[in-house]
Amino acid sequence: MDQNKSRKLLREFVSQAMREYFDKIDGYPIDKVYNLVIGEVEKPLIEETIKYCNGNQSRASELLGLSRGTLRKKMKQYNIS
Repeated sequence: MDQNKSRKLLREFVSQAMREYFDKIDGYPIDKVYNLVIGEVEKPLIEETIKYCNGNQSRASELLGLSRGTLRKKMKQYNIS
């Protein structure tokens, strides 16, 4: 899959998830949605990327666009082994 198709697919997943989220909160007061989404997405993003890279942290950090030190810090923050 080329990078444009990959980005489009990811955007579609996020759009669908956000539509479902807003439908389900049905008037429940929320704020700071950006921080909420980033906070909930970062841990599984790191976990799944590390799995995809078969535990290779150097490769995972490259794929995520993070330094290896930043990846390790985030792994510690989220208790990811």
